[in-house]
Amino acid sequence: MDKRYKVQVKDLHKSYGNNEVLQGINLNVAPNEVVCMIGPSGSGKSTFLRCLNRLEVPNSGHVYVDGYDIADPKVNINKVRENIGMVFQHFNLFPNMSVLENITLAPTQLGKASKEEAKRDAMHYLELVGLKSKADVPPRPSPVDRSNG
Repeated sequence: MDKRYKVQVKDLHKSYGNNEVLQGINLNVAPNEVVCMIGPSGSGKSTFLRCLNRLEVPNSGHVYVDGYDIADPKVNINKVRENIGMVFQHFNLFPNMSVLENITLAPTQLGKASKEEAKRDAMHYLELVGLKSKADVPPRPSPVDRSNG
């Protein structure tokens, strides 16, 4: 384990029966680094994310978050999860909130950032992925208002 990293993964393996989904994954993520995983359906992206958050237990290997081995039963996984943000393939946003409000909710509710800091960071990342113009848009189009007729 190297404390220079926010997340460190060493030789991570995960199988479902004979299907070895993760085959010796190694990864180091520095503080404030943003990492995106892309790949075809079934390539193990969601399984990997679930292992990083101990939503799934690996068959072997190590995952360290903030220096804690998350496989250690003595680790308070809920406390560790307070400092992890992930978006899964099938994510759910609050439909009554804009994209920006959805993005800033967790950091402000957890006291990790003021509303201004969270908005600044969110706008930075939205711009980075080409979605800045969608900040004030609801995640899904509003249902058609049928009350007028």
